[in-house]
Amino acid sequence: MGYKERLLNKMSLSKQNLDKEKIISAFEFAEESHIGQYRKSGDEYILHPFEVAKILIELNMDTDTIVAGLLHDVVEDTLITSADIKYHFGNTVGELVDGVTKLSYIPEGTKKQQENIRKMIVAMAKDVRVVIIKLADRVHNMRTLKFMKPEKQISIATETLEIFAPLAHRLGMAKIKWELEDLCFYYLQPETYKEIVRLVDTKRREREKYTDDVIEIMKNELKAYNFESEVSGRPKHLYSIYKKMKSGKEFDELYDLIAVRVIVKEESECYMVLGLVHNHWKPVPGRFKDYIAVPKANGYQSIHTTVVGPEGRFVEIQIRTDEMHRIAEEGVAAHWSYKEKNKYNRRDNVYSWLRQILEWQQMADSSEEFIKTVTGDILNETVFVFSPQGDVIEMLKGATPLDFAFHIHTQIGYKCIGAKVNGRIVPLEYKLQNGDQVEIITSKAVVKGPGKDWLNIVVTQGAKSKIKKWIKDQQFEEKIKEGKQILEKELDKFDVGIKEIEEIEFTKEYLKKQRMPNFQEFLFNIGIGRLRVDTFVERYIEKERKEEPKLDINNIISENQKKSKISGNQQGIVIDGTDNTLIRFAKCCTPLPGDSVFGYVTRGSGIAIHKSDCKNFISLKEKEESRVLEVKWDESLVDKKVNKYGYNFTLTMVDRPNALMDVVRIISDSKINILGVNSNSHNENGDKVATMKLSVEISNKEQVSRLKTSLYKLEGIIRIK
Repeated sequence: MGYKERLLNKMSLSKQNLDKEKIISAFEFAEESHIGQYRKSGDEYILHPFEVAKILIELNMDTDTIVAGLLHDVVEDTLITSADIKYHFGNTVGELVDGVTKLSYIPEGTKKQQENIRKMIVAMAKDVRVVIIKLADRVHNMRTLKFMKPEKQISIATETLEIFAPLAHRLGMAKIKWELEDLCFYYLQPETYKEIVRLVDTKRREREKYTDDVIEIMKNELKAYNFESEVSGRPKHLYSIYKKMKSGKEFDELYDLIAVRVIVKEESECYMVLGLVHNHWKPVPGRFKDYIAVPKANGYQSIHTTVVGPEGRFVEIQIRTDEMHRIAEEGVAAHWSYKEKNKYNRRDNVYSWLRQILEWQQMADSSEEFIKTVTGDILNETVFVFSPQGDVIEMLKGATPLDFAFHIHTQIGYKCIGAKVNGRIVPLEYKLQNGDQVEIITSKAVVKGPGKDWLNIVVTQGAKSKIKKWIKDQQFEEKIKEGKQILEKELDKFDVGIKEIEEIEFTKEYLKKQRMPNFQEFLFNIGIGRLRVDTFVERYIEKERKEEPKLDINNIISENQKKSKISGNQQGIVIDGTDNTLIRFAKCCTPLPGDSVFGYVTRGSGIAIHKSDCKNFISLKEKEESRVLEVKWDESLVDKKVNKYGYNFTLTMVDRPNALMDVVRIISDSKINILGVNSNSHNENGDKVATMKLSVEISNKEQVSRLKTSLYKLEGIIRIK
């Protein structure tokens, strides 16, 4: 029987109303496109899209998904384009094929791998059928992995176990998840796999006989009460057994190695059957879970109970309806034939998770963080809590009210100022328990917002990403200012202006090498301590000295005169030989009238005025004494107090209420203009102290002396530097 006939037979078993003509047309299109191409197994390439389509039919997917499954490799492997696909099979199929095509090549061992997986998950959020096709594609590739080289087998199996199996689980596609995990287990740990197969086979007959006996008892019991039901043994997949044994359990200890599933028609019958089971066999304490009343996030519903069966052996029994069983096996794929108002629309839990993905995509700084956000919480234990409206919310075990706030909405997280659990105020560090009713207390606007300490409170990756983004956004401007101050301080040692550095080719080349988009990002990285500014400045100075022509001081002064709109004399400084020169006061020593000063000729930023005892000036003088000029204060202007000079100082005092306000009041009463204030608190010798960095405008040294005298009268002043 040919592929086409087998495909028609498979379609006849589907519960969907499929357009068989469109699917066969797609098959013929794919077959013709792949002529002359072969798989590693030696089979014609058409075998792969045919098998993918079969898996999609088994999942009861719609016509467009099956058609896209048949065509998913056509654009990548042939001369056919996306436009051709849309023309022949419509926009929906074209978009699905395009979505899968973009994900079909995932380079190994590179950041591009994470980037492609990121694209896959984002594509899934837009249309989940893209990832269902990708999962079907991965299942068939894993089934034929034996034809690949050993190193390729390890690589593909590792990726499948870390990325695709968790995604299948999150979408509730249990059959796909189990098969992928067992196949990965076979290739990644072949010896352990064979040992577990041996252990399972050793007791197979005994276990099968025992299971058959339990099933017979259950059938007779249900028949006596006229239940229309189906009772069967539930196979345990090997990777699950391995994980439980890895956690410390012996093979003979595993409770659910013997398991029975009861499938009934109505939800109410599930609880009636549970009553019969507990009446017939004693339940094991702590081994009962009601996923019907509180479904899992992936839409899974069932009652789980473990009882002491015949001969005192533990038996796990699962009770669910036909529809619940289909959803448990097929997950989100099972919902495809149901409209939004169907009574099993608890799948909204799944779709709300998918909608969150697009938001996480915006929050994450990198592809690695995004992948961790999406898959990191999937397989961890969960707790179920309630919103004030009674909605059931599934959270990661160990989650706090802050995690809950960010789960509800990003802005609720940012505005969170407290929380109530079961009507009582609790700390934000409180660990949520099953059944807790959680209410988040918020401010009308973001009062303070997240701090770094919040990262130690939350446990979910989604909340961590949102907090990190807030902190980065808030710190950016502040850290740029700090970075600028650090860079200026370092540049002052060589009398180089920051404007000069920003524009030169050396800096542009440096930013390019460091992969920084602009100078602002450079300053930010200095501010957060990621870049060593001294190394950057030393390289620049070294390069300048190599390329620097012999210095002509008169020429530099002449050039500065052309640029200058303010004479040195107007700023209170007299320089012999010129009265109209561009000058600036060095920030490293902030000279004031009355200080002994010298000038230092810089290249491009005029003459820098330093105190004669300034360490930077002394260092510069030793290296280039020819640049030093004698300068003096214009006493006539100084006496008139015409000019104001920038002056920076640091004040340290005992941290107390209104400390900063008192300092600002003293400066204001002294009729001194404040240019800037930066304050922080820290511990010093066991005491809490405040450090204030202030920038003011001063006329002369006497004014500074009077200001210091006034400040020292304040309570708690430790030092002024």
